[in-house]
This record gives sequence, C-alpha cells and structure tokens, in this order.
Amino acid sequence: MRRRDDDYDDVFEVHRDADISRSRRSRRDRRPEKKAPLAVRLIAWTGVVVFCFAAGYVGTSIALRMLNRQGILGRGDVVAGREDAERMIDEGPTEIRLSAKKVTFAYYYPSEGVIVSDRAEFLSGIMEDDIRQVVDRVFRSAAGDSAADVRLLNLFRSGDTLFLNFNSPFLGLLGSLGAQGSALLITGVVQTMSENFSPIVQVRFLVDGKEQQGSSPVDLSVPWRLPKG
Repeated sequence: MRRRDDDYDDVFEVHRDADISRSRRSRRDRRPEKKAPLAVRLIAWTGVVVFCFAAGYVGTSIALRMLNRQGILGRGDVVAGREDAERMIDEGPTEIRLSAKKVTFAYYYPSEGVIVSDRAEFLSGIMEDDIRQVVDRVFRSAAGDSAADVRLLNLFRSGDTLFLNFNSPFLGLLGSLGAQGSALLITGVVQTMSENFSPIVQVRFLVDGKEQQGSSPVDLSVPWRLPKG
C-alpha cells in the first residue's frame, strides 16, 4: 500500500496547535501577579484599623450606657454635671463605704502589775493608721477613762525606730500610773510595735514634738526597746 503524505500532515497540524496553546498558557502562568500600589494598600489597611477602632468605641459606649441605666456602674458619690453637683451639695454629706480588709493584731498592756496580751481586729489601712489604732487600744486597755485626753498627735519612722508624738496629757497619765505602771505601759507599747510592725525595734516617745529630759516617773530621753534574750 502506498503511503499518502497527507496522512501525517493533519496529525502534525493538531500537535503543533496543541503545543502553541500550551506554550501560551505557560507564558501567562509565568507572568508575575500585579499588586496594588503601596499607597493604596496603606490606605486600605488604615481604613480597616479605623473601622475596627470606631466599632469597638461605639460598642463599648453602648454597653456602658446600658449598664448605667441598669444601675450597675452608677455611684452616688460621683457626679457627671453641674446639676448633679448642686444636688449633692444640697443633700449634705453622705456616707461613703470603702472596701477594706480586717487584720488581727496582738497588743500588750499592763494589768495588775504584769503585762498581759490580747488580740483585736482592725480595719487595716496604711501602717500609720494601723499604729494609731493599736496604740489607742493599748492605752484604753491599760488606763481606761484616765487615757481619754491622751492624743497621739503624729508619728514617723526612721530606720528601726518609731517616733510617737503625744500631747501633754500623756505626761499626766504616766504620773498617775507611777514608775512601775508607766514602765509597764511603755514596755507594752514597744512590744506591740515590734511584734506587729516590722522593722520597728525601738520606740522614742515625744511630747508636743519635744524630747523629754529627766526620769520622772520614767526616762523618756532615750528610745525604749525590749531586752535581748
């Protein structure tokens, strides 16, 4: 059988067209993807951030308004405008309750010629306020009404030394207790301070901001501390 030339021509044409088509597709696939300009991308991202911020702000504002309407976040001692301020002034002072923790302190005081101990709960604040409360309890337990006029004017600490500044009736109280009673009272105060308020080790007693000289009935010219042992 004689071979015809056109038998191969058709097949060649088909393969050639397929190769050309695949070549064009491969060239298109190799073309790099075009990205948006940097400025456009920055503007788009900025818009997204602004939208998220605005949505969060609006959502939070709506939630707070709803809580205020329900009285969950409202406080009677906080005003939001001039009218509320005038109303609060007209109503007069109100009691403001603050959350505070209670702390138990051991304190020491003289009773029938010896030092005894007891414990009491106090609303704890800063150290200065706690010391005031405990010192007042020591004096009331030791002297009762005789210590009614005694006032702790102020106090401060320097290192391990606590300075207690009393008013002048403090000297009258010591005189009424005598040498032994005064020494026991002073010792009770020192033991209470050193046991509860670290790093206090010794206490200096002042009267009206002045150091006291002499030893009647006890020596207040030097700091008092517990004997080592």
